[in-house]
Amino acid sequence: MDAPSQDAPFRSIEDIGIRLPFSLPAVEPEMQALVEHLAGLTRGAGIVMAAQEIAADPASALATILALVKLLVFGRAQQTVDEVTSKAPRLDCKSGCAYCCYQTVEVTIPEAILVAAHLADPADLRRETVLETAQAFAGLSDQERCRTGRPCPLLVDDKCSVYHDRPLMCRSILAVDAGQCRAAHLSAVGGGPDLPVEYFVNAQYHIFGDQAGLRGILKDMGLQYDLVELTQAVAAILRDPGIIDRWLARERVFGPDMIRA
Repeated sequence: MDAPSQDAPFRSIEDIGIRLPFSLPAVEPEMQALVEHLAGLTRGAGIVMAAQEIAADPASALATILALVKLLVFGRAQQTVDEVTSKAPRLDCKSGCAYCCYQTVEVTIPEAILVAAHLADPADLRRETVLETAQAFAGLSDQERCRTGRPCPLLVDDKCSVYHDRPLMCRSILAVDAGQCRAAHLSAVGGGPDLPVEYFVNAQYHIFGDQAGLRGILKDMGLQYDLVELTQAVAAILRDPGIIDRWLARERVFGPDMIRA
């Protein structure tokens, strides 16, 4: 799949909207315009690329969508991460630091499919962990989930076992001080107050723009484009792999129990 050209088509993202990071209640107009423009370029380039690939091979729809996620959308997000990494006076995120892996993760449906693909082997022990965790978390609020002290089922030895295909929301969490992350986690698990953590929220907003661009591509393809909760969505795929084909057939197969407003 070729990369989009500089004159790739633009499609407005107004019908999708871009989520605001919790700690970024307002956005400067210039930044909002930039992120909306980049999201519109992602949407425009993506739908053109998808149409070309699927027209050439109608059976390639899933492979095409997943390639767009990895090459186009994750690629744009990585540019943001690289920029933060190169300029930040301090960035404490590193391998083995997993305090952020105890919270709800909102993903697009293709991101959940990518993660589920890592668990295709029936002997993979993570499959049962995902199913058990989905059951344990069912019906819990975001705050209640954090307070369980139970991590993402994909966390193995304090490292993300699907790191290269980790969702956009996970990529967007760039913390200034790991000590703050640790304190916030311990407070939540211990029943204490919610403690603040300083993130690079402008970068997070950019990556949420990438997420919106991807959702726009899915909408233009006539596919369900809701955000879903990662663990519940992956568990649904593991229980019923045919759900992917029904999603590709434009059915709304991911229900309200896992859809994120």
